Amino acid sequence: MDKGYVENGFIVDLTNTKKTSEIIYELSRILDMPESKEKHICLKLGSVDLSQAELTSIKALVELMDSQLAFISTSSTETLDSATALEIKISEFTNEVEAPSFEDKETPTEVSEALDNIFGEGSSNSYNNEEPIETQSVNEILQHDETTIEPVIEESDKENFAKANEAQNLPTLYLKKTIRSGQSISSDGNIIVIGDVNPGAEIIAKGDITVWGILGGIAHAGSDGNSFAKIRALKLNPVQIRIGDIFARRPDTINIPYVQKSCEYIPEEAFAYNGNIVIKKLHDEN
Repeated sequence: MDKGYVENGFIVDLTNTKKTSEIIYELSRILDMPESKEKHICLKLGSVDLSQAELTSIKALVELMDSQLAFISTSSTETLDSATALEIKISEFTNEVEAPSFEDKETPTEVSEALDNIFGEGSSNSYNNEEPIETQSVNEILQHDETTIEPVIEESDKENFAKANEAQNLPTLYLKKTIRSGQSISSDGNIIVIGDVNPGAEIIAKGDITVWGILGGIAHAGSDGNSFAKIRALKLNPVQIRIGDIFARRPDTINIPYVQKSCEYIPEEAFAYNGNIVIKKLHDEN
């Protein structure tokens, strides 16, 4: 089985889908975005069983949307057999960037101080009781990004409290580069990217994800099921976002897929609340 990285690749993660109709619907929405055009599509299908006819239809849809199916990854034996019969390439995803050893490594002081300053780490431990914004749509949430709510954690619930602070005890992978379309980066700890995450790229972390730039691809924090993990960026413009087992996506294609560079970003943070993903601005004085 080949490793899952191709030049000009665009990752489409459909592992959250449960049946063929959901795959077709989600795939057509994502491939309709300008940033996915004329790309080599790297399709993550999860455990859904697909026949040869169904897989042929998916391949035809990709080609109809001005792209090419580079490979699929799947945990389904039936889908694997169908792809083999159709000579569709099977692959598994791997990091193009080798994760360093975390033993006896300290957080770089200048990076730590800069991130603490821009994202306000440790500046406040208070919570308030405003009503959360309940929606599965990233764009709809962003319309209400002036909210100042925080997820409330009961200290009496020791298991939840431990999970809420889990990221503080995990190692951190620092990447000073732009994560390009088609790249997939994962870590058993936290991930900090000093640069942008382009549409079609993917970052997966057991802990928190922090992007000192524009997050435009797929981000999955708390990949082991920790719904207390957080995703932060100077600008959140994700194609798809997950925290623990909670999933949200950009609902339409009418918005500009690429965000214009600016020196006046207000950092944003995504977290899970009552089964939904909420996005708020940090350091917002209003």
